[in-house]
Amino acid sequence: MMSMPAGNERATPLPFDLVREELRQVDELLLQETWSAVSIVRDISHHILGAGGKRLRPALLLTTARAAGYQGDWAIRLALCMELLHTATLMHDDVLDHSDWRRGRVTAHRRWGQSASILTGDAMFARAMRILVDYGSLPILNAVTSAVIRVCEGEVMEIALHGDLDIAPETYLRVIDAKTAALISVCCQTGGMLGQTTPAQIEALSTFGFHLGMAFQMVDDLLDFTAKRERWGRPAGEDLKEGRITLPVIYTLQRATPADRERLRTILNTPSAAVEHMDEVLSLLHRYGGFEAARADAIAHTRAARESLLALPASAARDALAALADFVVARDQ
Repeated sequence: MMSMPAGNERATPLPFDLVREELRQVDELLLQETWSAVSIVRDISHHILGAGGKRLRPALLLTTARAAGYQGDWAIRLALCMELLHTATLMHDDVLDHSDWRRGRVTAHRRWGQSASILTGDAMFARAMRILVDYGSLPILNAVTSAVIRVCEGEVMEIALHGDLDIAPETYLRVIDAKTAALISVCCQTGGMLGQTTPAQIEALSTFGFHLGMAFQMVDDLLDFTAKRERWGRPAGEDLKEGRITLPVIYTLQRATPADRERLRTILNTPSAAVEHMDEVLSLLHRYGGFEAARADAIAHTRAARESLLALPASAARDALAALADFVVARDQ
């Protein structure tokens, strides 16, 4: 029997006042773009999109386009494309992870079934690709499709590592690079490609997105242990319940005494038991600095992200991107 999380509080606003109006247009277009004569496709699409979300990826594309000197309508359309791609990956993730909740709502596959949910996600992928084809830039099409391939490969890597308690930090980093940072990076790269920027500046924006994406996923993995349920929109410890071993656990297993390491491994070998023993798990992660080490890595990536922005001319958009890097490690949801 599923238990309903407490009502999800309004998301903490991201530092994107500069593109607030464009983001409002993206939200309107999301509902228009996912309209379908097939009612179940329409209902599933609007169910997940209506739950809101940070809209991080479209905001990044819009802001990096501004930083690159572009303010045309295509930034909005391509930002829409990125949110469609991201939402499609979430729908597929929920099926793969057997998740019950997403953004405080029951997941689509729990309400409408796995097949309908997966195929609706596929339709979102196709709609996103249609936007790219309409724009007609082969370099952007190549960059985005390459990123999508990496996202899929990252998900497969994560599945292959399910429950592996011997995963090395370097392996974890390869997974989150592919499954999270690749799409965030290409959002920033695409924004740069829209504007009048040099190849070096486009590369700098791509690098900014990579480091931001790495930090974002690391903080996400921390919040899975520490965030309040009513703000996170799902129960704590879901990663452990799903057999996903993340950086705080990896570092703790490396640092713990043989006895504590064996105790933690015993708990984690039965994912359902990990949630029942969450207090003990948290105690071990704190004792051996697993949280602190993972947060230090996230902070290092945000510093690298900010440094990459120095390749761009000073602007309000560049300042907004720098503020986002700080926000990523300070957020509580």
